[in-house]
Amino acid sequence: MIIIEKDTKQRYEIFPKRPGENYMTCPVCSGDRKKKAEKCFCWNAEKQVGHCNHCNRVFIIESKLKNKEPKVYERPKWKNKTDLTDKAVKWFESRRITQTTLKKMKIYSDVEYVPQREKKEEVICYPYFRNGELVNVKYRAGLKAFFLVKNAELILYNLDVVTQNESLIIVEGEMDALTFIECGYDNVVSVPNGASSLDLSFLDSCMDDLDKIKTFYIAVDFDEQGLKLKNELVRRLGQERCKVVTFDGCKDANELFCKAGRFAIKEIIDKAVEIPIAGMIDLDYLWNDFYAMYRNGLPEGLRIGLGPIDEHIRWEVGRLAIWTGYPGCGKSEMLDFVIVKLNLLHGWKTAYFSPENYPTCIHIAKLTEKLTGRKCDKWYIAADDLEKAYDYITENFFFLEPYENATLESIIERAKLNVRRKGRKQLVIDPFNTLEHKAMSGENQTEYISRFLDEISRFAKQYDVLVHLVAHPSKPSSMRRSDGKLDIPDMYDIAGSAHFNNKADYGISVVRDFENQTTTFYPLKVRFKNLGGPYKSGIMLKYNYVNGRYSLMSELWDNNNWLNNPVQVDVVKDSEPSKVTTQIPDEDLPY
Repeated sequence: MIIIEKDTKQRYEIFPKRPGENYMTCPVCSGDRKKKAEKCFCWNAEKQVGHCNHCNRVFIIESKLKNKEPKVYERPKWKNKTDLTDKAVKWFESRRITQTTLKKMKIYSDVEYVPQREKKEEVICYPYFRNGELVNVKYRAGLKAFFLVKNAELILYNLDVVTQNESLIIVEGEMDALTFIECGYDNVVSVPNGASSLDLSFLDSCMDDLDKIKTFYIAVDFDEQGLKLKNELVRRLGQERCKVVTFDGCKDANELFCKAGRFAIKEIIDKAVEIPIAGMIDLDYLWNDFYAMYRNGLPEGLRIGLGPIDEHIRWEVGRLAIWTGYPGCGKSEMLDFVIVKLNLLHGWKTAYFSPENYPTCIHIAKLTEKLTGRKCDKWYIAADDLEKAYDYITENFFFLEPYENATLESIIERAKLNVRRKGRKQLVIDPFNTLEHKAMSGENQTEYISRFLDEISRFAKQYDVLVHLVAHPSKPSSMRRSDGKLDIPDMYDIAGSAHFNNKADYGISVVRDFENQTTTFYPLKVRFKNLGGPYKSGIMLKYNYVNGRYSLMSELWDNNNWLNNPVQVDVVKDSEPSKVTTQIPDEDLPY
């Protein structure tokens, strides 16, 4: 029979002999291994899914692939223009960029409608090519107004050099790319949307080619947004392949080039700093991050737009959040609500390992209700809104098969691939007791749980992921007070070990009052004071049974479609994918 590898869509032939599970060699990796005959691949003939325990690839039959038309992008028409106005040429000359480089990169002048000022103006045009074909154009108007072709595909600027080199310089703007090219470094690309957006979806279409690059030189600006972009690029591309370029006190590569010439550009590449190896902290490498913290203050974490919750708990990647509460009290509902808000407000994509929400269609229905504000039913939500929500979920939420090798090691390996390939920011394990727990020889329950939580925390820190772990408390019958009511479960009440409290960065308890139809959110632990603090009195919320959202007791129900009317929060967003203008205060006019 023919099966398909889920990520690459490659087809392979296998020969299962029995119903149920069939163990055999992997059609992908076994041929390259020393133990070629080891049966590391399991095909479940009933579920028609397969998984390799060695390479962690997942296989399905072709009929399980979503049969959906690929997204269609606008393609700008190539005008075959190569001329620049005298004003533009003089501006580039003031930045020491010669006409030889401008012609090489096919940069030209034109007149375009500038959306920021609602009128036509003279612009500089930076064409984006893939395999020699025009895919997008970045326009730069006066007063530093930038915009791309509407509905065109986002790709790296100068993308075609990726397949021609073993090393690659990554910058955050076309001017810095031109600077490196002017200095003889053709192996340079720029992100298309600057450092203000941490939406790196443009990497997805070229990740196979980027995987072949041996060394990345991350050469972005030394400012708050530039540091965030640097960290995200390192996270996606792998720290073992990245070196960080600094500009000897200048803001960016072009400023250094204008001040000190091309030799200075060569020197900063030669002096690029490697990411510190695992197990060692390089204080020289940390200086930029430390100085940014000194200048800007400690990061306060991200908010979800509910004032009392935001006051006591704000979210940050690299952390472990442990959720508890009695069965049926809404832990998973509240967790999904927080995750949806973090996604809509800040662009955080999520990978779920959630047997609690299986089959996956039920989970997708719950997320659809939270996104649209409508019950997932043909009488309440229009087909167009349903499809829009499904497409949004497909792009932002990802589901690990919960009954295929449900060990912590397997979940983490699949999550690592999700981070590298798709930029996931959150991982949900819901709940703890559904995993296949494998204690080491002689390891008791407390020791095993301690090691388990350490491994999750290491993964969270190494890959800059916020991990949410749901864990049930002890049996409710053992926690009843003398009046017959249940105590509020805290972190020490989680069955198995006090390490659930000791090793969590965030500790949260959720309690539902069925009689009064309220839910109370208890931030029991917040390890770092810049991210909030515990509030053991709890925050009472009302639960909307129609769409699974939570509101403050004083607020009206929120039944708006968040995909049509984006939610707001009164803080600077961590990611603004739709933003097309970038303000660079130190640049000179006219462009």
